[in-house]
Amino acid sequence: MKRSAKFVRTQADLVASLHTLRLVAKEVGQNYIAGLQAEVAHLEQTVQLLRSDDIIDRKTLNQLGTMLKWIHTLEVKPQKGRRRDLKEIDRLVGKLSSLVDNW
Repeated sequence: MKRSAKFVRTQADLVASLHTLRLVAKEVGQNYIAGLQAEVAHLEQTVQLLRSDDIIDRKTLNQLGTMLKWIHTLEVKPQKGRRRDLKEIDRLVGKLSSLVDNW
């Protein structure tokens, strides 16, 4: 096989593989975001279920304040779409979940 024919075939294979990789990255990203959003929705629902007339111990009240502080100190730039920001959000959701799971 001629060298130029091999280049054309390799180039076409690489372009097809990159296209597939782009689609897979999109699907994985969408599924990851959906899971993260579901976890945040669960946290939101759990906090909403706390009623003001229930007896809430001091520890839980302190944890609510801590959670609020953590959320307010989160520094991300959503418009940039950085992986670093997504990792920070994921880390924060993990910390929040670990507190809520202990209630």
